[in-house]
Amino acid sequence: MLILRELTLSDENAFMSAVRAWPEHELDWISFDWRPGVNFSDHLAKLKRDSLGIGLAEGRVPHTMLYGFVDNAIVGRVSVRHQLNDHLSQRGGHVGYAVNPDQRRKGYASEMFKQALQFLHHKGLDKVLVTTSETNLASWKIIEKHGGLMENKIWDSTEKTFVRRYWVDTKN
Repeated sequence: MLILRELTLSDENAFMSAVRAWPEHELDWISFDWRPGVNFSDHLAKLKRDSLGIGLAEGRVPHTMLYGFVDNAIVGRVSVRHQLNDHLSQRGGHVGYAVNPDQRRKGYASEMFKQALQFLHHKGLDKVLVTTSETNLASWKIIEKHGGLMENKIWDSTEKTFVRRYWVDTKN
């Protein structure tokens, strides 16, 4: 059973184990802000400030980082954005998720996505925007499985790919 929740101080070992599942050049997939040498409690404080919208970097919006736990091990994470800015309205949306490379194809992304929708519903959002690359078949199948209705496809000139933009009802 997967539990999606924020990190606590007692999760340091699980977090560090999850970090080791990712190549160093891909650490943003497990955490946007943590890097080797960052104290775990400082990292938790940063996550809390981000969730409350305190001291955000330019272009960032309040967001909560949730981690998927199975048997006390982190299998992935979800960033849920409480609101959108111009950039996120085009690419990124309200939900961004990643599953550790060694934990893929076990249904964890779908379950984390489902629980993230519930979290956003409790935050007062009835519909959320979710985007994915046209080439990420696994991701857009998850979005569609959970009721995502594609609004359109747009060209991302930075990534050189089309982006699929979906609206998902959080009340399901």
